[in-house]
Amino acid sequence: RELLSPADPDGAGGEGAAAVPDSFKATHFGSFVRQLNLYGFQKVPGWFGAAVPGDAGDWLHYRNPNFRRDRPDLLLRIKRLTRANRHRLAAGLEVRSRQPSRFQQ
Repeated sequence: RELLSPADPDGAGGEGAAAVPDSFKATHFGSFVRQLNLYGFQKVPGWFGAAVPGDAGDWLHYRNPNFRRDRPDLLLRIKRLTRANRHRLAAGLEVRSRQPSRFQQ
């Protein structure tokens, strides 16, 4: 069973997406990776590692040049790569996003 959510403050994961309010909408790792790819994140080849020494699970590393620590201004450049957005980018046009909602301001 896969649970894609951040750990709670005590360091333990929840029992399901409903148990952790900050959990991701994807419930399978493949769906989560698909969402990363839709937003322009790419897997870094050859980068594997463990969270801590002795950890049995491998970690995969994904990157997006517009997702950088201490650069929240770059987040506005991350767009979902829909078919229409891909055509706009190929034509050299700007891909616009929605205005931030009142909750995001």
